[in-house]
Amino acid sequence: MTIFAVIALVAVGYGNSSGAAGDAGPGDRLPRPQQTGVYPVHFPGWDKPAPRPTPTVSYPIPWDRSQ
Repeated sequence: MTIFAVIALVAVGYGNSSGAAGDAGPGDRLPRPQQTGVYPVHFPGWDKPAPRPTPTVSYPIPWDRSQ
């Protein structure tokens, strides 16, 4: 069974290494993707952040007492 697995891996590796990209000459360059984003990224309201929430009570609440 191991022999079949090794043969399958060799066949997959050989199949992936040969192709149209391998036929390109040294002067042929593949097209590169163009940048579509604008950097640095700014989100709406980034210059005026929203206020952080504050607690509504100022006294400690005993959570560990049973009623």
